[in-house]
Amino acid sequence: MNALLILINEIISLYLYTLFGYVIMGLLIQFQIINTQNKLISAIFRTLITIHEPLLGKIRQYIPFMGGIDLSPVIVILLLSFLKNLLLDYRLGL
Repeated sequence: MNALLILINEIISLYLYTLFGYVIMGLLIQFQIINTQNKLISAIFRTLITIHEPLLGKIRQYIPFMGGIDLSPVIVILLLSFLKNLLLDYRLGL
């Protein structure tokens, strides 16, 4: 049981790291610092979109539009951090 909780914790951590990469890469593309014409950059960004947009899209349905500011990554980060803390408390309680 403990190994399963550690695995779930690591998967959440990996998802959070890739979410940070997705947000930073999106900003760099928006400010035209990196070029999406590069096939490697485009493939990486499409992969990150495929991983994160289903969850971010569901969060965006419930939060109001804030004038161009997307708060859905912040909400996902907070929820996943809360879940990680719950798993840690449960694991320490075993």
